[in-house]
Amino acid sequence: MKRNTPSLHRKLAALAKLGVIGLSISSMQAQSVHFAALESKGGKASDSSCVVLDDKGTIVTVVELGADVQKATLVAGGQNVPLKYIVNDADSRVAIYQVPAASMGMIKKPALPGSSLSLKASQPVFTSATDRSDTARVVSRVNRFQGKVLPLAVIRVNHAKAVPQPGSGIYDAGGKLVGLVRQAVHNVPHSSYCLPAEVIDRIRSDHQRNGRVSRCWIGIIMDELVAAPIVESVRPDSPAKKAGLENGDVILSIGEQPVSEYAEVVDAFYYLVAGEPKKFSVLRGTQVKEFDVIPEVSPGR
Repeated sequence: MKRNTPSLHRKLAALAKLGVIGLSISSMQAQSVHFAALESKGGKASDSSCVVLDDKGTIVTVVELGADVQKATLVAGGQNVPLKYIVNDADSRVAIYQVPAASMGMIKKPALPGSSLSLKASQPVFTSATDRSDTARVVSRVNRFQGKVLPLAVIRVNHAKAVPQPGSGIYDAGGKLVGLVRQAVHNVPHSSYCLPAEVIDRIRSDHQRNGRVSRCWIGIIMDELVAAPIVESVRPDSPAKKAGLENGDVILSIGEQPVSEYAEVVDAFYYLVAGEPKKFSVLRGTQVKEFDVIPEVSPGR
């Protein structure tokens, strides 16, 4: 697919001004991740919140610009514990770490996994899986800025109180994790951009299957100025060609994500994992057809 989508952190740098909001460490129930500064120009130490993903001590957080993703420590209960780096994604700046077995007692219970796909405008969400005193509300999904397409859509959320630290969880009414705070919105009090919870699954799936995180390619070309997501051409010997996609196909959905415009296709493409089949539903003439496409790592990635 023909795209010009710079990394998310560069786009959101224009959307929002990055900032760190303090998190008090009052007990073993409170926890954050401290990052050392990169040893280069622009390096800056920072702190983010984190979410526990499983009972094995896997945690997820968001790394601020200028911080060293390889040098992270868990801060909880007045202690600092070096974390084992697992993987990170440059586009979302999400990073995953392992807490040492000897320090498992420092961390919270794992979050219940949820989905952001059904979130609607004005829907209440929360900054705690159990505490309902800090209600926030979904504003919308954001997939463009100043006419340019973001490499993955983020969720704008308005908060009743201060914007939580990057890496803080966002939960639905059932206490399930539906997102991670990415950053505050510039010049808009109590508003943040959040990453969909599906980002975590995409990163973990890619790391488990391929040992790294890579953007994928299926070999179609589209025109972002055309309203409908129409395939203009399919490259020879590409995953799309092998699966059976053709010129003129109108993409209706990619996996579980319905799409109706180019930016939504770009967002859905972010979640493709190399070697993992994904079902494409298309309109061809008057017929709806489905194809299993096996993405490949994008050239040069």
